[in-house]
Amino acid sequence: MTDGELVAGDAPRLLHFRVSHYNEKVRWALDHKRWPHRRKALVPGFHLAGVRLRTGQSKTPVLEMNGRRLVGSAHIIDELERLRPDPPLYPADEQDRARALALQTWFDDEVAPAVRRVFWSCYIDDAGPCSRMASNGASRPARVAFRALFPLLRPAFRKNLGLDRERVESARAALDGIFSRLESEIGAKGYLVGDRFGLADLVAAAIMAAVVRPPQFSYPLPEPLPEPLVALRDSLAGRRGYQWVMETYARHRGPSAEIPAS
Repeated sequence: MTDGELVAGDAPRLLHFRVSHYNEKVRWALDHKRWPHRRKALVPGFHLAGVRLRTGQSKTPVLEMNGRRLVGSAHIIDELERLRPDPPLYPADEQDRARALALQTWFDDEVAPAVRRVFWSCYIDDAGPCSRMASNGASRPARVAFRALFPLLRPAFRKNLGLDRERVESARAALDGIFSRLESEIGAKGYLVGDRFGLADLVAAAIMAAVVRPPQFSYPLPEPLPEPLVALRDSLAGRRGYQWVMETYARHRGPSAEIPAS
């Protein structure tokens, strides 16, 4: 039995935030490779003690696999590709692979913090919708506790996500350039690198899903959406990059490989 041929009992387990675009990258990679896995959804803020105990740090996603704990979406996807190269995400051509990895770095390091900041800014001032979004899918006691504690948690979220007015305004102002860069990378066949779906497309679509929110995203947001998010999406819907994200999800976000809870 190879590393990539695990029985159900040994299936990888993903510790993740349902709402997160970084976590969506890994969910999509596992699903694309049709790799059966289990998932444990965590509640932001409530996750800190458990994740730090397991990994010595507090970020998700974390993939528990083969007695190891892998941290960070880029590192996890790299390991998934190594262990199960078919169907591939990395281009075979070295130059194309280097370009795909460079695009991943840009989306992870530059784009993701900005679009996350914009997304959370649409929620943070309204305790009810923000609590429903952040704790969606958790047990009822966890949801009730999160809502009760949210006034105490909100300052930490503001600080950790950079939700002060100056940085939110800067992130919103950056959206035009982000979409322009994405649009400039779309090739004649609709892919960012080469002529088939791969790493760059998965990363770009998953990261941009923070503000686009395609219907095929793994976990839909609780309705009704806050008015600022609706207005933001409406303002972006005419952009080619917005439509590219929607189309990429519709064409390539296949069925989940998650093993249902027994």
